[in-house]
Amino acid sequence: MSRLAMLYALEDSEVEKLRSMPMEERYTYMLNEIEEKLFDTPRGCELNKAWEAIQYCLGGGKWNDENEIPTNIIFGGEFLVDEDDDVITLKTRSDIEEIVAYLHQNNLQELIKKNFWNIEDENFQYKDDNDELDFALGWSEGIFAFYENALKENYQVIFTVDF
Repeated sequence: MSRLAMLYALEDSEVEKLRSMPMEERYTYMLNEIEEKLFDTPRGCELNKAWEAIQYCLGGGKWNDENEIPTNIIFGGEFLVDEDDDVITLKTRSDIEEIVAYLHQNNLQELIKKNFWNIEDENFQYKDDNDELDFALGWSEGIFAFYENALKENYQVIFTVDF
């Protein structure tokens, strides 16, 4: 299980192309077209495996994938793919506006520091590890700037992860 995750900022036409694909083809399309084009550009934000710890921290230490602030910053949103091995969620422009406003008022790194030790899920194997906290903090550094750029450029955002 790789559990690697990314955020990608997409133009409307790219979102519509993804939506036009049959659900079972969307993740492969994302890998072959979107990731190939946007990975390691300002329109991609790599989260590595830290996304899971960040998601827990956004939920106050509990897993929450509702489509509302702050939990939709990473995982939440409209599910475009929701299969056993793959997930893609979509954040619309209005979601991104709310995310940026929230992150202006709430420092993501401080939320992670505050909530990391509150992670209660026994399935999260790294909850008592200082290195994992540092890992989550390091990989979260670019999230705010990524969303600010997505808002400025009028993009929508997808979150992708393969389990």
